[in-house]
Amino acid sequence: MCIILFSWQKNRHFPLVVAANRDEFYQRPTSELSYWENSDIIAGRDLQAGGTWLGITPSGRFAAVTNFRQVADMHNSYPLSRGKLCQNFLEGSMSPECYLEELADIAMETGGFNLLVSDSKTLGYGCNRFGTEEGEPYYDFKPHLPAGIYGLSNHRLDTPWPKIRQSKQLMTEFIASLAESEQESLLNEEHRPHLINEEHLLPVITHSKEAADHELPDTGIGLDKERFLSPSFINSSMDYGTRASTILIRNDSGQQTIMEQTWHPGGQTGVRTLVCL
Repeated sequence: MCIILFSWQKNRHFPLVVAANRDEFYQRPTSELSYWENSDIIAGRDLQAGGTWLGITPSGRFAAVTNFRQVADMHNSYPLSRGKLCQNFLEGSMSPECYLEELADIAMETGGFNLLVSDSKTLGYGCNRFGTEEGEPYYDFKPHLPAGIYGLSNHRLDTPWPKIRQSKQLMTEFIASLAESEQESLLNEEHRPHLINEEHLLPVITHSKEAADHELPDTGIGLDKERFLSPSFINSSMDYGTRASTILIRNDSGQQTIMEQTWHPGGQTGVRTLVCL
């Protein structure tokens, strides 16, 4: 997963709205969004390392993870998969605060990560790559994110990379337009499903124009790769690109809609899966 945009408690009728892309090698074995066997998890699944990059449960638990782009991690192996961090939270019953606190014991046993966890009441964030580039990285977390619109890619939360700035602006505009629509229609519960759906949110994360060189971060991978990875949607005919887009909408009644659109090389559409709870 390389970009996650989310609106948390910015709209009283839709407290959680998420739009996310997973970027990965096309050959990495993956299963599409589904109910997991013998589990409450609804998510896609990484069949190579296990776990998931984004998932939910019927009770309203939500978790998502991105890797933290760091050259050192590309040459190291770790005993714990990042995807297991999501899976363990979704299958458990801990509050986000307790889970993130306990994670401190094992946080450095996996590669660099950004983790979001929510139980519908609170939403927390953890990262094991706090610190300076020169210093030893450490784990820290924020157990209660305040209401807001956030962007997360392969650096710490709300790091203003070009893709984050652009997608965050689109999400902000969408949430603002949603509020205007509510006022104009004197929104009632019957009208709510028509105001927001997965099609409305895909444009937030499907722009594929590369950023200008002067806007690119320097994460140590070289200019060509920085350019290649700079769009929110990596439309590539090579061996790596955007594999899946996921939209999650939760309303104030606890109803959830999650949609996954898979992608093939060159941005060709794959399978679309929709689950409503």
